[in-house]
Amino acid sequence: MKLLFCLLVTFAVFSQEKQRISGVIKDAKTKEVIPGANVYLEGTTIGTQADSLGQFTLKNITRGRYQLVGSFVGYKPAFQFIDINTQPKVFLIYLEEDNQTLDEVRVIAGRDKDWERGLKKFERAFLGDSYNKKEVRLINKEVLNFEDVDGRFLATAIAPLVIENRSLGYRVTYTLDRLEQTKDLTSFRGLGRYEFLPASDVKQQTRWNENRKEAYLGSLSHFLKAMVENRLEAEGFNAYLLKPGAQQIGRKGYFYDISTNRHFPFQATEIVKPYQQTDLLVLDTQNAIELVYNQRRVSRPIFVDAPYPYTVLIPKGRVLLSQTGNLMDPFSLEMRGDMGRIGMAELLPLDYTP
Repeated sequence: MKLLFCLLVTFAVFSQEKQRISGVIKDAKTKEVIPGANVYLEGTTIGTQADSLGQFTLKNITRGRYQLVGSFVGYKPAFQFIDINTQPKVFLIYLEEDNQTLDEVRVIAGRDKDWERGLKKFERAFLGDSYNKKEVRLINKEVLNFEDVDGRFLATAIAPLVIENRSLGYRVTYTLDRLEQTKDLTSFRGLGRYEFLPASDVKQQTRWNENRKEAYLGSLSHFLKAMVENRLEAEGFNAYLLKPGAQQIGRKGYFYDISTNRHFPFQATEIVKPYQQTDLLVLDTQNAIELVYNQRRVSRPIFVDAPYPYTVLIPKGRVLLSQTGNLMDPFSLEMRGDMGRIGMAELLPLDYTP
């Protein structure tokens, strides 16, 4: 299955110095403040609620570029890209009232069998193929709506989705724009806020820390960070550039055999380059990248000489990265294989550090 990951649409270019920002959140029409509104940096654990005067402060932010989001019940989410390095650190957020009527947003108590089938399909597409259903729950699944249009499965939500992930220790609030699935492609886009769940004891916190590290190792974030740092082999990755047309040839021969017409070796420094006059990096290749993570074995490998998780990354236009390996535009890389089967249940926040 091919999966185009469109989960956390965030720009983040990091350095080490910690910063804070503050501001006020108001109604766009009345200009009155909105106490209790949510304000957060998209895709991270950094967030808060506005006080009685509509004021907010976010602390311990690594310098860089982010997406600042404001949201509240009855309003449309508002977001703006902010650069902590160059812009003022006081921000004004305006929220526009949502035009949906109460009838449109009323949750339907009873759902039919078609909706139940749609829910199962959605959970596989959105949460992933291999998550622990006892520990990862979609709390308010009743806000979802599904339809099939011209062979496409579509999902929308009338309110933010709430995911309780007791495997990784996060509560994720996800404002889903749209999920679309065809025979070959699954994609979704939205705004996500991560919050830490309180651990019941030291043992549970230790388990969460171990599970987070396990989720990180071999992930797209891990691979891209290793690319940026020129540490692919040291981090357990073996990767080749596929030759044009190799995807149509199919997976023949051996993974590590470079004498075939499928792929050729490369150095990360050859394709990861500075992007213009910015702190960003560009993946300077239109060749697909074929890779395995050799620190984890699988029972049914694609290649007999590489019994490891296998992925193909296909550039879709310009691929920009931060200095820490965060992908600037999730639409810019299509993932096939093991990485393409990972969903929200196994995704870590952008500010996670192993």
